[in-house]
Amino acid sequence: MSAKIVQTGFGGPEVLELVDQAPPAPEELADDEVLVRVAYAGVNPIDVMTRTGGGVAGLLTLPFTPGWDLAGAVEAVGSQVTTLSAGDRVFGMARFPGVGAAYAQHAVVPAIDLAPTPDTLADAAAAALPLAAMTAWQAFADTTHVAAGQQVLVTGAGGGVGHLAVQIAHHLGATVTAVAGAAKHDWLRGLGADRTVDYTDQAALTALADQPVDVALTVVGGDTGRHALAAVRPGGVLISLVGAPAELRAAADAAGVRVATTAVHTERAWLTEIARLAAAKALAPEVAHIVDLADAAAAHRLIEAGHVQGKIVLRA
Repeated sequence: MSAKIVQTGFGGPEVLELVDQAPPAPEELADDEVLVRVAYAGVNPIDVMTRTGGGVAGLLTLPFTPGWDLAGAVEAVGSQVTTLSAGDRVFGMARFPGVGAAYAQHAVVPAIDLAPTPDTLADAAAAALPLAAMTAWQAFADTTHVAAGQQVLVTGAGGGVGHLAVQIAHHLGATVTAVAGAAKHDWLRGLGADRTVDYTDQAALTALADQPVDVALTVVGGDTGRHALAAVRPGGVLISLVGAPAELRAAADAAGVRVATTAVHTERAWLTEIARLAAAKALAPEVAHIVDLADAAAAHRLIEAGHVQGKIVLRA
């Protein structure tokens, strides 16, 4: 038998139920699919938002198995898959924003959504990477193009996307300012932040405008988002992962700042680049909590409580 989490309704963590069923049979694979024995599945804020009826819930039909990030080993491949073989270690983001079904001991994933796991990366760390790292890479290498010598600001820098964004911006040669709780500042400097700012220090947030940046990535809204905009120089870019209300866009227009929003998707070139950076140890995800698959609800509660340093993964 093979265990998986099934979400039977939208609501609190209690809607996540553990069920057992026979694992998918190799002969059931489509030509381009891979059967993965999942070792770990990543847990992301979008999982929690979708569970409650937000996020990408409108694209899904109940019941479904949640989750998109996973890492494990190939058990079987479809007839047209030539890039992977049984036994290969792989990681990736499955079918986002459709049903990825990563909260499971076995998952059927399109081969194009997977990449070989670098030898330098444990499976738990690999499962923590795809969605968050591709979001940060998309922001800095696609939505805009961060280059050596630029100034980059990252808000929510202690979280899943944020701590990876700090590392990617540092790798690209930028001078990085990270906004996060004071307890995370030493850790963030170790990841490549050149300057750290406490998000609870209003004076320090206001002072961000005194040292303008070329690019700001904000993963939180409210006052912090407004301070991030104020910190961007005319001609610079504010990338918001939490949407851009009309008020923010109007203020950005007045300041001569371009506002961009992103919607991550699996892009093979991005996943390959993430794997390359991880192999070179230029990108290292922080796994704050490893939770058993059966306790997926507890993992969601940790995210809802806030202030997780890095990522949470489920042990399948």
